[in-house]
Amino acid sequence: MPYLKLNVLRPYCPECSSPVYCFGLDKETKLQKFRCPNPSCRRQFVPGKPPRQKKYPSFNCPKCGSPMSIFKHLSDGYRLRCNKHNSPKPDRCSHKINIPLPGKEFKIAKDPIESIKVNIPLNFTWGKMSYSKETVSLGLYFSVFMAIPAKQVSQLLNDIFKVSPSHDTITRWSHKGILSLHQNLGPLPIPYSKNKKLFTDETQFKQRGQKRWLWLTKDSKFDSLQSWYLSPKRSTEYARSTFNIAFSNSPALKNSKIITDGLWSYPSALEDLGFDLKKNHYRYIGLFDDPMNNNNRLERHWSTLKVKARPFRGFKSERGLFCFITGQIYLHNYFQPNQRLNGLTPADTAGVKLPYCHSKWKLFTMFL
Repeated sequence: MPYLKLNVLRPYCPECSSPVYCFGLDKETKLQKFRCPNPSCRRQFVPGKPPRQKKYPSFNCPKCGSPMSIFKHLSDGYRLRCNKHNSPKPDRCSHKINIPLPGKEFKIAKDPIESIKVNIPLNFTWGKMSYSKETVSLGLYFSVFMAIPAKQVSQLLNDIFKVSPSHDTITRWSHKGILSLHQNLGPLPIPYSKNKKLFTDETQFKQRGQKRWLWLTKDSKFDSLQSWYLSPKRSTEYARSTFNIAFSNSPALKNSKIITDGLWSYPSALEDLGFDLKKNHYRYIGLFDDPMNNNNRLERHWSTLKVKARPFRGFKSERGLFCFITGQIYLHNYFQPNQRLNGLTPADTAGVKLPYCHSKWKLFTMFL
């Protein structure tokens, strides 16, 4: 039987009106797909295929009015960039904005405890505990003030005071004490002052062998740690929550100068919060930048936290990591004398009045 060649009616290219050739089948509709042979066109199309519905609405650049397209996908939205970013210099515009997913809003935390899923327990009921108040206070002193792991605290209490609470009991005391302290005392608010700087950086801790990022902000005037947040990765969502916690606790920081490194999540998050980037944001990238605007003070504080966390050899739970970080932050802000502040605490310098006690350890137990 001879081979019969069928005449197939082929359309023309909708762009340049050139004759096209078959280019396989469309995966979605199983219809014939065509391609233009013109080297300057190369248009591919499927006759009869319905137009694709856009998942995201179209936006125009608020700076120049040109259309914008998706530049990055965020965890809770997407980042748009002006289409004129490759235009010649007189007409070039690389403005970027963040847009939440359709029907949703950005996730912005107002409290550091929102980074973990935990309910804050009730205050300490000293009379209902199996051990005396003095024993519990000593356990908290060793675990929080001295940053000693629970097993060693249990061994110290057994060797010196002949009481033997288990290391699980010491862990529960420290977790409940830090969460109660966070509920009763709260982050340190600071007043307005001129030439204020807010240092911002992130570092990495280990939780069951997995990376957990700690975001931290530090004030330059009172040397106080203003906000902290734990996250599984570095993205705009968590940087946004870190800044929002600092601005919520101390509204005076909204007009301060914020110093960050080269991570793009910082300016992206500050734009979402309505912060003036051109006036009050400085990105310290290299050694040849302005030496007066760097994160060295916060970098030195990372070494303090890392040295204290080293005996724990990683943390087993999010609660344990959060309680360790929170305890060290409250210890720095309220109970530990600061050499930079002439032996005062950041709370004393900021004018926060606390009950008078001869010992910072006794003052700590008053907020449990």
